[in-house]
Amino acid sequence: MTRDVRVDTVQGKVVVAWHTEEDGLFLRLKGDDEDQRLVCRCGRSHWIIREYVPPGAVSLAVTCHGCGTRGTFSLEEVRPSHS
Repeated sequence: MTRDVRVDTVQGKVVVAWHTEEDGLFLRLKGDDEDQRLVCRCGRSHWIIREYVPPGAVSLAVTCHGCGTRGTFSLEEVRPSHS
């Protein structure tokens, strides 16, 4: 069973893979074996997602579609995972 994690509790963690499904954005965090659904402080799980690939560190930036809360994660992989 996939567990939910709040954006403010995983802020700054390293994401090794991510994918979207109808019910939200799912992250695989470094050191974890299972995907986790990212949930906002407002309770929603639908995100506007951007990958930034500048020279140096690659990052995943998310913005809550409901309230605008933002989060940023370091990416270990550039490509999304496919479930």
